[in-house]
Amino acid sequence: MLKKNIPVIKFRWYSVALACVLLLVGIVSFIVYGGFNRGIDFESGLGERVQLAPTGLSITYTGAESITLSIASSTITVDVRGEEGVKSYAFAPTSYPTVADVVAGLNKIPGVQAAVIDGSLKTANVLSGYGFPATLGEKETVLNFANGGAVTIDEVRKSLEALGNVKIQTVGAPEDQVFQIRVGVKEGDTQASMEKAISDALAATFGAQNLVVLQSDYVGPKFSSSLLKGSILSIIVALSLILVYIWIRFRFAYAIGSILALFHDVFMLLGFISLFRLEFSSTTVAAILTIIGYSLNNTIVIFDRVRENVKLEKSVSFADIIDHSVTQSMTRTIYSSLTTLLAILPLAIFASGDIKLFAINMIFGVVIGTFSSNFLAPVFLNWITISQQKRKAAKAEQR
Repeated sequence: MLKKNIPVIKFRWYSVALACVLLLVGIVSFIVYGGFNRGIDFESGLGERVQLAPTGLSITYTGAESITLSIASSTITVDVRGEEGVKSYAFAPTSYPTVADVVAGLNKIPGVQAAVIDGSLKTANVLSGYGFPATLGEKETVLNFANGGAVTIDEVRKSLEALGNVKIQTVGAPEDQVFQIRVGVKEGDTQASMEKAISDALAATFGAQNLVVLQSDYVGPKFSSSLLKGSILSIIVALSLILVYIWIRFRFAYAIGSILALFHDVFMLLGFISLFRLEFSSTTVAAILTIIGYSLNNTIVIFDRVRENVKLEKSVSFADIIDHSVTQSMTRTIYSSLTTLLAILPLAIFASGDIKLFAINMIFGVVIGTFSSNFLAPVFLNWITISQQKRKAAKAEQR
């Protein structure tokens, strides 16, 4: 525990000024950028995750039985369903290390015709994209293999620029050649037409056989609008319930002080997201609600200390009680914040996609939540309490 009290109330104007400046930066960025960088779930459109990878082999089937090809853990499995039951053929990287080996094995299956396109590719790098398991037939099916190509995000962006409202980002390591593509909905667009437009544009530049669609998600205008409204409502309901809870547990002044600090956390996180053009999606809403809970927990610990010290130190001013209470809780606050950050930091560095986005939002939210619960919520509590005391004194004088 710290031996000397932290002068929270003495330096209150510095804390408030810092909060106001950061909030102003967020507001300016929101205006300059024209809003948030909304994700596909909040902005109607199509989101596709594609991988550009060379084609290793082609395969057709001319038999009378039903035959499917699936890929799991780099093992290619062919299931033949006939009158005698199901017969499976597995081609694992340990036994069939190259494409040429796999083709030789496939050609031993009755009715299957496989051809080598790039025999240097490794079976361990086979990709399972959108549309697998695949039913084999006379129409050619191709298998793609990751090979650390040299396609850049700028080349992908240029190939899709004719589609208009397109957002592209790299997923994972650049050598994986995986790209997340988001295209806004235009009047008359359907999921099928948008998927075809993306595939045609990429195929024209990189070749149709080198394109693997890993994931495809479509969100219509009505659904995205209702999801956005529902997310905003969930935050409002959460803050309202917190207000009622703290009002019942403590007093009205404590409830207002904590809610003002939580509003600060929410708007500060939104400003951070706007400034650094992070994607605003349902993952962001989850991060906001998590930060509200984290910050509130720390605020309640401090307010519990304040309430106890008010009873124990009746001769001490309320401002000094707040300083002492924050100081008493500071060691716990530092430990809990650091352990939380240490748990989240690896996700922000090594993860990708929504998990990485959630972790980045959480890191900033933990820092801001720690600041507000220790240096803003107590200040708000002090101001409201002083205001209440002045009103009571004024009413007493009138009597």
